Amino acid sequence: MTAIAPASPLEVLRWACTSTRSIVDNVPRDELDATTPCGDWKVSDLIDHIVGAADFFGDLAERGESPEDREWPTPTDGDYAKVFAEQASRLLRAFATPEAMERVMELPTGPSPGSLVIQVATGEIFVHGWDLARATGQAMPHDPGVAEALWVSPWPALSAAVRAEHPSVFAPEVEVAAVRPAIDRLVAFLGRDPDWTPGA
Repeated sequence: MTAIAPASPLEVLRWACTSTRSIVDNVPRDELDATTPCGDWKVSDLIDHIVGAADFFGDLAERGESPEDREWPTPTDGDYAKVFAEQASRLLRAFATPEAMERVMELPTGPSPGSLVIQVATGEIFVHGWDLARATGQAMPHDPGVAEALWVSPWPALSAAVRAEHPSVFAPEVEVAAVRPAIDRLVAFLGRDPDWTPGA
């Protein structure tokens, strides 16, 4: 399969959603209490966050903001694979509209153009897909260039700025060799040990 980079941000987001959907689809209910690379989060917390992220960014792409007083569901109380598929599809449809990239959207870090928000959404969904794969013993699906595309996007710089201002949001960067695959360097940059395994 040929790499997608260079590719449009929408196509990179599509691949990120496809990758993470394939992982969510293969998480059995009896693994929902398992540990994850994300601190105290269990697998159930991680899936709820992934689905919530797709929902949140779908709101932003559709109308520029997500209501602060909205009630967030708990997808793992039901068919979480189906709900993620629905939210990922909504997210992709919303970002595919002609006005989405120019629309100003309300990120927690402040108003940002859709062209930046789509990168944040891609990183959030793709990297948490890696977390979920590690937590449940799954191999990451073939990556046709998502990790590389994220590295050259504005997202790492935004993440570094957030870490500098709010150190509790991201764990300290983990040092890894420059020859490691792009996904390993990406998760290490965000504070994960790329060699993390359950029980380690």
